[in-house]
Amino acid sequence: MDQQAHFFFGTWERGGDLPLERARRWLNPGRLRERSASFRRVPLERILTALERTGRLLTDPSGPYRRRILDAMPDVTGYSPELVERATEALSTLLSRDFLKERLTCLGDPYTLDHWVKLPRSGSARALPLGSICHVAAGNIFLGSIDSLLLGLITKNVNILKLSRQDMVFPFLFLEALMEAEEAGEISSHLAFTYWSRSNQAVTDLVKGGAFDAILLFGGEEAVREYKSGLAPQTELLAFGPKVSFAVVASGLTDKALDEAARGFALDVCLWEQRACTSCQNLFVEGGPEAAEPFARRLFDALEALSLTLPPGRIDLDEAVEIGKEREQARWRAFNGEGSLFEGKRGSHTVLVGRGADIIPSPLNRTIYVNAVDDLEDLTRGNLRGMTWYLSTAGVAAPPRRLEPLVESLASLGVLRFCKPGTMGLGFDGTAPHDGVHIPLKLVRLVNREDLPSDLLGQSRVGGGAREALLLSRLNAVVAKAMRAPFYARHLAGVKLPLRSLEAFAELPLLEKSHLVDHCPPADMAMITDPASPFYVFASGGTSGKPRYVLWTPEEFAFSGKVTGEGFRAMGLGRGDRVANLLRAGALWTGFLAFNRALEETGCQILSMTCNQSPEETLALLDEHRPNAVMAMSSALLALADAALRRGWTGSIEKVYFTGEPLPEAGREVMRRVFGCSTLASPLYGAVEIGPMGYPCEAITDPTVFHVAEDWCHTEIVDGEIVATTLTRELHPLIRFRIGDRAAWVDGPCPCGRHWPRLRLLGRTGDYVRVHFGKLYVEEVEKALEPFRGLSSDFQIGVAPLGTKAKVTFSVEVLDASLVGDGALEGAILEAIVERAKVYRDPRNRELEELSVSLVPAQSLERVARTGKIRRIVDGRLPE
Repeated sequence: MDQQAHFFFGTWERGGDLPLERARRWLNPGRLRERSASFRRVPLERILTALERTGRLLTDPSGPYRRRILDAMPDVTGYSPELVERATEALSTLLSRDFLKERLTCLGDPYTLDHWVKLPRSGSARALPLGSICHVAAGNIFLGSIDSLLLGLITKNVNILKLSRQDMVFPFLFLEALMEAEEAGEISSHLAFTYWSRSNQAVTDLVKGGAFDAILLFGGEEAVREYKSGLAPQTELLAFGPKVSFAVVASGLTDKALDEAARGFALDVCLWEQRACTSCQNLFVEGGPEAAEPFARRLFDALEALSLTLPPGRIDLDEAVEIGKEREQARWRAFNGEGSLFEGKRGSHTVLVGRGADIIPSPLNRTIYVNAVDDLEDLTRGNLRGMTWYLSTAGVAAPPRRLEPLVESLASLGVLRFCKPGTMGLGFDGTAPHDGVHIPLKLVRLVNREDLPSDLLGQSRVGGGAREALLLSRLNAVVAKAMRAPFYARHLAGVKLPLRSLEAFAELPLLEKSHLVDHCPPADMAMITDPASPFYVFASGGTSGKPRYVLWTPEEFAFSGKVTGEGFRAMGLGRGDRVANLLRAGALWTGFLAFNRALEETGCQILSMTCNQSPEETLALLDEHRPNAVMAMSSALLALADAALRRGWTGSIEKVYFTGEPLPEAGREVMRRVFGCSTLASPLYGAVEIGPMGYPCEAITDPTVFHVAEDWCHTEIVDGEIVATTLTRELHPLIRFRIGDRAAWVDGPCPCGRHWPRLRLLGRTGDYVRVHFGKLYVEEVEKALEPFRGLSSDFQIGVAPLGTKAKVTFSVEVLDASLVGDGALEGAILEAIVERAKVYRDPRNRELEELSVSLVPAQSLERVARTGKIRRIVDGRLPE
């Protein structure tokens, strides 16, 4: 590749100083607007994952790009090969998807660049790219131009990079790797790499004359002055001029802390040979010369040691002359008893010790001034007072009690970034501002919806090909993240990313519940992508088998509340409602916490009652606080209704929401009769392993129908069974997980206008018991019980061995205590079950089974302590 060439949106042209006519052809506003409209349609995740793949290509130890960087860049930059290697390693972080997403957190949610997003506990947000950005980057750090470019790419702007004459090599290596990593040229076709000299005033004037929406400039004062002059009013200039950084060492540190500070600041001096705006050039030591001299010795020793692993780079004649001048002056001052000088024996580093509160410009190349001050407050009286615009970073070594007042004092002078020793030149906090501003916020325009309903905007309203493109991009991202975990590295071995279609995704292997049992945290962390991450632990299982534990980050849990809250709002919950959360709390159970968090999104008043207390105590709380809505597990609602009937409770609840298990029509009739509710619905479809998977909208009246929540998970129906993939759960991702529910898609568009598909739940795949020549389904028993009044919807099917036969007992709880043991009613119920259940149409099953119905008191069937659910099937033929 000709590294003196120009690259315009996928087209290569001959190199040299950019002629005006070529600049007019490629950089005209019409072309830039067309490119901008095209790039806006590319899903953000496709951009991020392509950049991450670019980073892997550039840093692969066995790949060609890393070798070419290490071969070329020492000559281009003057850095030692070791320092070039350190910079190359930094690319893996700089280009990682996680770090790039961190840089977009200032937008509230990165996906605001794709569509409207409802922010947790806040309003809706939508961010549009400015359009076209011209990057004028300095050449002092060879990563700098690409770092500037990345800010434009992740905000979906069209980007034109003006190359620095100091480095015409690395940007093209980056471009070559990007073109290998991207899909169908969808990033490179929206960017340009070009060059024009400072003397090419015609092109400079064209750039400033309104061709671009913004110019992002990192450079010296002269460059800032040049681009400010004559700038068109429609073009924004985001200028970051020359900066200076320093460090402070406060009194009161232990010897160990002073040694650590010296080693850290030595690294801050060596990185980038002090050419970065964040490099340490001056170091102020509190306590006068008595403290400064010993620390300077520590610093010198650390520099000596570091020169072995991070040798200095090439120094040209002019630089050597400037360093020599400083050393000579320092020797003279030392001769007069006014300081001291430490000259590197193993490298070119220079430590000059003096006294004073003024910043001294350094000739760089590891030349550091150690300045003694009596009190660090003296800095507020030195020349820092007039350098506000020039100040960048302060490295701070101080006892904990001194830190806050010291930071406040230095911030008042204009310092806007503070670091521990050793991190001044790294800057890998993606959430941090740069020179006091979040640059991504400057590269977008935030859209204001004012008083338009937020629920009528967002991802659920994105349809057609755009919906599928978004979904596929996020599936590719979560699969790539999952494959960092040892389990998925094996489970998905051989999968080549990116997947090109949803059909290709559907060919990935299924994930079984047995996988979660076999690799269950905390004993086995093989499915976890970052075991050191903070997390919640939630439990799943219990009614049907061994508990399984799943891990969620706090951010994932907060986002699940946003998703569930949107469903609650779609059902009509909002301001003016007072909602009692009656879900069970404790024992690592997620329901109570999740619903509380989701209710916060509705603006309602929340009564965090739980159902941990007795039904009678719950009724007393309802009487006292008078909610108009309750949410609870179906079994808990039936228990509450039973207590209300026994007490003769006369209250009413307008809205009753059941969850966790189906509530058959008999149970719904009880709710209406006891609570007088006008709204009776299931607010959510979900699973602890996955999270919220769907919710009903205002147009859905069937309690078994839900919109799938495609901002949270991808849902498939495979052979009638739901298979789900987490899209935002990346710590403990589940890829194509068999939920254990049967469902069918609901055809046609929904009247609510959401484009997310709807499904109808058909029951649990495991909600049956095999009895000889067929299967007896729980839902068949539910349907058989519906016509009988006075019954609860809580029942249990018990199967026990009986010689060569089986004894099948249907235990049904009653709401009317007088029905307990009613033989005639038990017989009628048994006839209804036999009539409804297909398995008993085979006479062989009737002959091999002894069937009976037992009407039992309310709440007498054993509940699972952790969830409050009834185990629907107890098969005594199976070992415990």
